[in-house]
Amino acid sequence: MICYGVRYSDSSSVIHRTPMPSALSFEELTLDLNAPQQAQLQRGEILRTGQLGEYRVWSLVEATPEVVWSVLTDYEGFPQFLPSVAACRVRSRQHNRVIVERKDRRKMGWMPIKVRLVTENVERYPERIDYRMVEGSLESMEGAWRLAHVTHERGARTLLVQHIVAQANLGPLQSYFYEVFETGLVETMADLRTEIERRAG
Repeated sequence: MICYGVRYSDSSSVIHRTPMPSALSFEELTLDLNAPQQAQLQRGEILRTGQLGEYRVWSLVEATPEVVWSVLTDYEGFPQFLPSVAACRVRSRQHNRVIVERKDRRKMGWMPIKVRLVTENVERYPERIDYRMVEGSLESMEGAWRLAHVTHERGARTLLVQHIVAQANLGPLQSYFYEVFETGLVETMADLRTEIERRAG
């Protein structure tokens, strides 16, 4: 079993990328996708781009942004619909800033992995949630969830996009971290979509 050592991060240790502006449209959020990727997205496939710890994941969800938001912010309900989350609790909430502690479980080949994360989540209803690790098992982690309403003839649709930058110091096992992390991003998006569409009825 692998249990990562605990690290603490502050504003000086956070990896800073160009911030994503708020209230972006479907077209603006998918500018980085080429024509075949756009077609995959429209067919309902989950897309992941990026490498070496920085990724974006896209999914079209058959639900309103309000329903999507209710699932993304149901932190203490995560263990019920995200199989990789063993436990999750809200430590504190002040206005739109929420401190969340969660424990994840995955496997690296045959080896179980336990990851503990405490994140600061800044909610900007109903378009964006920014998050960063303030304590936990990784070297660093930060990112954002973005939502955009999509007009569709069959009913409500939302484009859900996750941007994430994460690093862990595993030495010779570093490549395995990226492999497990990349697979986990797609699995988590699929599990979220299942729960969102279940709630949407």
